[in-house]
Amino acid sequence: MLALALFCDWVERKLMARMQNRMGPSYTGAAGILQPLADYIKLFSKEVIVPRQASALLHVLSPILAFTIFVTSIFFMPIDGLNVMGNPGFEGDLLLVLVLATLAVFMIFLAGWGSSNPYSEIGAVRALVQFLGYDIPLMMFASAPAILAGSLSMITISRSQRIPFALLIPWVFVLFIIVLQAELEEDPFDVPHAETEIVAGYETEFSGGQLAFLKLSRDLQVVYGASLTVVLFLGGPLGPAPVGPAWLWSTLWFSAKILVVIVVMEAVEASCARLRIDQVLRGNWRLMIPLAALSLVLTALVTPWIHGVTGSV
Repeated sequence: MLALALFCDWVERKLMARMQNRMGPSYTGAAGILQPLADYIKLFSKEVIVPRQASALLHVLSPILAFTIFVTSIFFMPIDGLNVMGNPGFEGDLLLVLVLATLAVFMIFLAGWGSSNPYSEIGAVRALVQFLGYDIPLMMFASAPAILAGSLSMITISRSQRIPFALLIPWVFVLFIIVLQAELEEDPFDVPHAETEIVAGYETEFSGGQLAFLKLSRDLQVVYGASLTVVLFLGGPLGPAPVGPAWLWSTLWFSAKILVVIVVMEAVEASCARLRIDQVLRGNWRLMIPLAALSLVLTALVTPWIHGVTGSV
């Protein structure tokens, strides 16, 4: 999973550079593919500096806990047809994964809040308010595939998609991607960092290994968001398996779909300017939540018709 996160980080940076007429990582490894790994090695070798007035406990533990919780949430993704623990999951693991992501972002909030820096505190509050606000429509949009599949198990949802749900309920898929941009703090929703306003946001006072864990949490959060999209709307690990073991093809299909989702999100990020915090929050409470409610009702209404047309139960 760490290798996948680093590879996705490299894809993001190369795509962003390409769209902005830059080179991106070029020298470390073939086409700069080892640059993300080199960055983390450099960070882990640097000194950790804790501000005098900061909460040392929060400053040290919060980034590690955020990283750990994101790793745990990805453990439940059916990457090769089963989750990482080698079992078919359980009914309701979709809700567990969504709750774990919320806890991880709360750890990020504590990391910034405990830094005793006004820029960090503003960035932390922005991150928490934005994430918790957009968490509501995200969970509502995530419920639409569960309604179609008749289950809250991620493996059951992915296996129910003989036709990807992105094609059966495209309005939910598009809105889910938009809300996911806000959950992942990607432009135009990157207000918790906003370097022209609050330096580096909640990361301002971090250095060395603590900063490395925060950035690893960010990379794993992107993989988590893309994985959740693949499971809910793109059939998870399902795909043709011509020859060889099925688990290998499932892993390849899942990884390829993750890259497709990341490319779409990065294309949006590179094309948009950052919104103001008031615009971000207004867009959630006045637009996304009503649209999520309408989408949920519409999905419930068309589900019997979709089951009749596709022959699913």
